[in-house]
Amino acid sequence: MSEIRSNLSQYYASKALFETVLGRDAFVRVKDFGSLAAWRENYSKLLGAIRVSVEATVKICDEEWKSQVALLLTHGLDGVKTAKSIDEIHASAAATLGELAFLQLGFVPLGHRTCKNIPLVPKNWDMSPVRTVQYVQSPTQRETQRSLRDKKKATS
Repeated sequence: MSEIRSNLSQYYASKALFETVLGRDAFVRVKDFGSLAAWRENYSKLLGAIRVSVEATVKICDEEWKSQVALLLTHGLDGVKTAKSIDEIHASAAATLGELAFLQLGFVPLGHRTCKNIPLVPKNWDMSPVRTVQYVQSPTQRETQRSLRDKKKATS
């Protein structure tokens, strides 16, 4: 079991994500030596932000998908809240986010657990038999994307 150390590089990927998505205060809470409570708070807020983002952003979907996402995020949040170590917090968050990624693509391939090995070939990883994902962009959204990209280049 890992212990939280006073070390900026420990769990840096998560710390950077918190800063990017949740703001500087979230990063500072766990920057050098964040308590288990601080990590719990940040991951809870991250999962909450994802829940709100899904509700605010996804305009067209089936009710079962919405229900699956809500249940998954609730389960992930419960795992984060009941975790007894930093490893358990990270594991719960990682599992929730990994499962959410597949759900966002169409469905979670549960049948794979009965196989010894799943080759990384498209026929095994096509999630469209259940749902098709389509990203649509209006002219206004394209302009916003261009503007954001230009701002990012200017600050790099």
